[in-house]
Amino acid sequence: MLKTLSLRGRLGRLRYFLFTIAVIAIAAAALFVLTRLLTLAGTRQAFSTVQGLVALTYVLAIIASFCLMVRRLHDFDQSGWWTLSVLVLHLVYSHYQIAGSLTATILMGIILLAVHLAILLAPGSKNPNRFGEVPGFIGVPV
Repeated sequence: MLKTLSLRGRLGRLRYFLFTIAVIAIAAAALFVLTRLLTLAGTRQAFSTVQGLVALTYVLAIIASFCLMVRRLHDFDQSGWWTLSVLVLHLVYSHYQIAGSLTATILMGIILLAVHLAILLAPGSKNPNRFGEVPGFIGVPV
């Protein structure tokens, strides 16, 4: 699990997809449980504690997602620093969504979808690159 959160090495398309789905599923399950606890929170302190755990769940899921993305970028010989540009795109998307600009929100959503699909679908380097050996999945190159 700790290697999953590493910023070193490469991550093939299949593993990136499966690990991303796992992060989403774990976060969704945790948020489901925590939102149920919010309804049971009887005191203000309990409510605040559960809200803090919800925020922590979001932060951990974002960190895990960005760690996976860095390693995926390494697979096609790109710097992990490009992940920051994806973060900026998400922040711009959120800004337009909060501002209520439907056209800009849709446009940014399309751009984000294209970027995420490109990261998911771009083939990795067929040979070792500056970030390591070709990643495999159970002994089979991905």
